[in-house]
Amino acid sequence: MNWNTRGLPALLAVLLAMPAADAAEMNMRVFELNDHLLAFYDGRPAETSAPRGEHNWADFGAMNVGVATYVVHRGDRALVYDSYPSTRQAQWVRDYLAKTGIRHFTLVNSHWHLDHVGGNAVYADVDRISTLKTLQRLTAKRAAIEAGTEWGPPAIKPLVAPNIGITAETSYFVGGIEVQLRPVNIHSEDGLVVYLPADRILLAGDTLEDTLTFIVEPEQIGAQYRNLQKMKQWDIARIFPNHGNPAVIADGGYPTTLIDATLDYLRRMVTHAHDPDYLKGSMDEYVHDSVSKGWVSPWWAYREAHAANLAVVAKAYQNHPLPDLPAESAHAAPDKTR
Repeated sequence: MNWNTRGLPALLAVLLAMPAADAAEMNMRVFELNDHLLAFYDGRPAETSAPRGEHNWADFGAMNVGVATYVVHRGDRALVYDSYPSTRQAQWVRDYLAKTGIRHFTLVNSHWHLDHVGGNAVYADVDRISTLKTLQRLTAKRAAIEAGTEWGPPAIKPLVAPNIGITAETSYFVGGIEVQLRPVNIHSEDGLVVYLPADRILLAGDTLEDTLTFIVEPEQIGAQYRNLQKMKQWDIARIFPNHGNPAVIADGGYPTTLIDATLDYLRRMVTHAHDPDYLKGSMDEYVHDSVSKGWVSPWWAYREAHAANLAVVAKAYQNHPLPDLPAESAHAAPDKTR
């Protein structure tokens, strides 16, 4: 398989044709991962250049940690995996693809979270696939999302929900390329990952992240942990998350140790949830072993995500028994968090 960044010259040509302010503000990068898979990457500013003061969901959970979306393409057809937080970003991607000759699009949403569906309106004229749970959640939350009260501003208006909801693994073909859409309860109960069997590539959405996973459904940790262990048994060569290190993504993605790092982090978060000083635990304490092994890399914006995770897990389990997690992964490091 040919891993490279041949898309970068084309990207530079497009950027040079754009107003300088637009290019700098968006900072879109394009990585040609192989002859039928592209990554579009935006965000992940250095801490010194990140917006100061109050920030919104688009900054906190998306742009500060960096956002990747992926496109499987063949001939004049493309499957787009997630649509970015904003229509401006989504339109940039669609315009870029149109300039390469793509005329027929299908959108797949990985889950209902706003940073993955904010640009859906750009694909209002094509089929939009998600799990049935994603479709139902977005339909139920539409009024709040459009009013900017679900997660606060910015509002997504109009919110264009998926129009096809699946409940089981579904094969989709882009030209002759098989794309397996696999529902999975990891990170969010309505999750949907993309697996390319010929390449043994997993497009992971938010099921896996570098530096660490956002815990948004603490009551699901036990089930999600077991599902991560099952995912580890899939025939995966490389993993491409929606939030990860752009250098690693451009260089061919992550090995399956990214799953081990996620398992290790979740186990530490649960194991220590009843500790009296739990809320004081630093990100470094919880990911140090995975960082030292090169499984993940520390990124400043995840410090705040880790603090939010501690608060969510503490609230969920302060007066409840901790979830029973199966035996640790064979790669997991001994717990030296405390």
